[in-house]
Amino acid sequence: MFRKLVLSALLLGSAPALLAQGTKKPKLMVGIMVDQMRADYLPRYLDQMGNDGFKRLLREGFQCRNTHYNYIPTVTGPGHSSVYTGTTPRYHGIVGNSWYDRRLRHDVYCTDDSTVQLVGTTTKSMGVSARNQVSTTLGDEMKMVSNGRSKVIALSLKDRASALPAGHMADGAFWFDINTGDFISSTYYMPTLPKWVADFNAQKKADYYRQQTWTPLRGPEAYLNSVADSNAYEKIFKGKIAATFPYELGKLAPQNPPAYEAVNVSPFGDNLLTDLALAALASTDLGRDDVPDLLAISYSSPDAVGHTFGPLSKEENDLYLRLDLEIARLLQALDKTVGKGNYTIFLTADHGASEVPKYLAQHHAPSGAQHHATLNQGAAAYLTQQLGPGQWIEMERNNMYYLNRPLIASRKLELARVQNLLADYLRDQDGIAQVNTTTQLLTSSTGAFLEKKLQNGLYYKRFGDVRFELEPGWTWELGVGATHGSGYLYDSHVPLLWFGAGIAPGISYEPHSITDIAPTAALLVGSKLPSACTGQPIVEVLSSKSNKKYR
Repeated sequence: MFRKLVLSALLLGSAPALLAQGTKKPKLMVGIMVDQMRADYLPRYLDQMGNDGFKRLLREGFQCRNTHYNYIPTVTGPGHSSVYTGTTPRYHGIVGNSWYDRRLRHDVYCTDDSTVQLVGTTTKSMGVSARNQVSTTLGDEMKMVSNGRSKVIALSLKDRASALPAGHMADGAFWFDINTGDFISSTYYMPTLPKWVADFNAQKKADYYRQQTWTPLRGPEAYLNSVADSNAYEKIFKGKIAATFPYELGKLAPQNPPAYEAVNVSPFGDNLLTDLALAALASTDLGRDDVPDLLAISYSSPDAVGHTFGPLSKEENDLYLRLDLEIARLLQALDKTVGKGNYTIFLTADHGASEVPKYLAQHHAPSGAQHHATLNQGAAAYLTQQLGPGQWIEMERNNMYYLNRPLIASRKLELARVQNLLADYLRDQDGIAQVNTTTQLLTSSTGAFLEKKLQNGLYYKRFGDVRFELEPGWTWELGVGATHGSGYLYDSHVPLLWFGAGIAPGISYEPHSITDIAPTAALLVGSKLPSACTGQPIVEVLSSKSNKKYR
């Protein structure tokens, strides 16, 4: 009851009195996202970490231990969009990293924008912006509330992990050009790169990291929770005979294109991003006045390493020990440039990760692999058998089938009937756990576990006709490395840490949605909530009343 009363008070506008129990509004809100970080990674690796990174966040901050993504698919684009808009794909529109566009009859990448051009590179590629994101973000609202005085900057190796958090009104979104080794942007934000980014690129730090050798940071005792370095569950780089340490990037990079991919698939990608973040803090006026600013940082290399080696690998273990040092380095820079007590951090992930299917199979755990070609051919043949000749399926993307609606209409068939026929076929296939037609998802109110998550992922204009989910532990044609995207807890359960101004030490075990982050951050900085926000402010964070502290 107390929780409900406090939440009601917040939403009715009495937040300032409650926030006064903590410190003043932060001058800088720092959002840190770690790509593909499961909630269990922190307790698994924590004993081998130092005192100034994750342990400091835990020791001095607030930890939400039971935080989940409440939709499907759990992938990078929707994850970053959901954190910064405070809502699900159903309302912000980013239903995947890409999706099939019925009108254009081809795939659309989540940050595609043909009206703008890239800045800072000669690479020929589609322009990038947050235009496909149909909700405002935390940064957009901070801009509007402050009459444009709040500064918003987003940084990542991935364009989608920068542009989507940056939102529509940002001062800058910058990401890594894996072909040139430079950080770039687009004319959506600026006509040319700002001097501080151009100066950073001139230092050629990516070239420096591309010549490094990745060796284990610690002794063997630090990796007891990981499988042996030599195993059958990891991708082997060209130029190596096994996926084992050391990794000499100078030798591997030329054999594993694009040119700077080796930096991305190593801890040195995190080093490079922290370097850029420190340059932003030193060279801009972020957090220098009493108008709150936003700095969004997304570490992408954990995702690349996870896909390559898997969550039980020694490489993944080592990456997180090294990421701990980067978090410590970032905190030290924030203390120096913005000042202790003047900034607030939230740290979370855009999704978790599966175990490697081959590992699960060899250890008799439930697992399996479906095959796109086999499933798609079977589905098409079944519809032809039932309905007669024709290309009844236009496309399959993100576990969704897009039916050929003009053909269905020309044959005078009911769309719901064809949807149901395809759904019936899929339910009989190995490894399929859940099948729903879009019609069912729009009308059902059962609140079932997977069905509810599928409903939250449904933005109708970009959604298919039939959506299915694989069984737990099942993936697509994947023998080594990890993947993600499902609604199961290994993909949905992520860490959430709060630290700094307005935050008292504590732990919450209450269930929270990832969409609760934006409204909580908005109240901390005194901003309006994003336009499509469906999340609820996390009362335990705002009230600082928890009596459970990290030890």
